[in-house]
Amino acid sequence: MAAMKLTDEQRHAVDALSVAPEHAGESKLTVFRSLPARAKLTYFREHFLVPLLAAVIIIGLATFMIVKAATPATRPKLYAAVIDDALTTTEAQQLQKDFSAKLGQSVNIDSYFDTSKDGLDKLQTMLSSKQIDVIIAPQSKFKQLAGYGYFRNLATSLDTEQRSSLRNDLVTLHGYDDADDDDPNVSGSGKGAAKPYGLSLAQAKTWNKLDGADSKALIGIAANTQNAGTAREFIDWLYR
Repeated sequence: MAAMKLTDEQRHAVDALSVAPEHAGESKLTVFRSLPARAKLTYFREHFLVPLLAAVIIIGLATFMIVKAATPATRPKLYAAVIDDALTTTEAQQLQKDFSAKLGQSVNIDSYFDTSKDGLDKLQTMLSSKQIDVIIAPQSKFKQLAGYGYFRNLATSLDTEQRSSLRNDLVTLHGYDDADDDDPNVSGSGKGAAKPYGLSLAQAKTWNKLDGADSKALIGIAANTQNAGTAREFIDWLYR
């Protein structure tokens, strides 16, 4: 069978395919540098634009995450934990709004502490990270929390004027005894010395203006608060 003879056009096409590309083996950057000015823009869009945009986005996200991790969240000037419906959520929000306006700074009065669910775990976690300043709870629950050692002694934490004006509202409860902390079989809860850890809210005028407020509830200052001054100011405000 006779071999097929290529036309001149086919021979030229084969020759063109057999010739190595002009910039074979060169890097994209080298090729870019060697191109004339008019061709560089097109080459840049085709070979560099998408990777460059992706790199910018990745660097921006990484920078944002680093800055966010390094910058602490703004802490409210007062964080009050309201336990077991001592106050309704709606009224807690109103109390928060009113005291924030009086203080001129942000506060958080959080009524989402239901100890029949995960409220106690939430409270313990926040106390350990020093986020809570005051705790308001029904009498029985407050007594239990005092036994855990969660409150400051108000005999030394209130100022002189408060100790005088609120002396009849102070409630003495047993605290936590850490003498046997090394023994896992012995609990010191409620075995500590009796001290005025709480204040009865029965005579707290601002508190009792709220229809859903538990007038028998107690308030105390968290043992490791970082805003003791604001906590005292909040107590003053509740009794006015």
